[in-house]
Amino acid sequence: MPTQTTVKADIYWILLVVSIVLLILVPDQAAWVDTRRGWYTQPMMGALLGLGTLAIFSAYRALQLTRYEIRQGRCPLFRKNPLETLVELLDSYRTALISSLLFFLYIKSLPILGFVLATLMFVTVLLWLSRLLNRTWLLASLGTVMALVLIFRVTVSVWMPDVWLYSLLPDQLADFANRYF
Repeated sequence: MPTQTTVKADIYWILLVVSIVLLILVPDQAAWVDTRRGWYTQPMMGALLGLGTLAIFSAYRALQLTRYEIRQGRCPLFRKNPLETLVELLDSYRTALISSLLFFLYIKSLPILGFVLATLMFVTVLLWLSRLLNRTWLLASLGTVMALVLIFRVTVSVWMPDVWLYSLLPDQLADFANRYF
């Protein structure tokens, strides 16, 4: 029977492997865009930053917990079928899995619905799931989304593709919506 520390180490090892595989796949998934705005506006920079941070911290925690297991006299690696361990881990992380699925749907809905609408829907569902959906949090999320639009779209000019939903609008309104929403 694996200990709780061993199970946590397994989680971090899995996160490390997944983040390294995704880091390797980033150049194939996000192309470099010619722009005069700067390297920080490239579509792949956010993914590289997030996955790099995930890889560094999951490697640190995996090594830390594995060393602890070895000091306790337990062999943390190869003690059990990895598939059985993964199934046990998935059961105890239902909330994280649901949130990950919602985030996946959020990312897929961005080119269809646009940043503002997709983000408001995503945050509202998360607030509802956490039982915090009230007027205060809804207004706070609306204000935060508007602040993000002002910061990243207007000030920094972060690149975003055109939105399908806005193509249904008249041309001038569609251009305005694609620029600011």
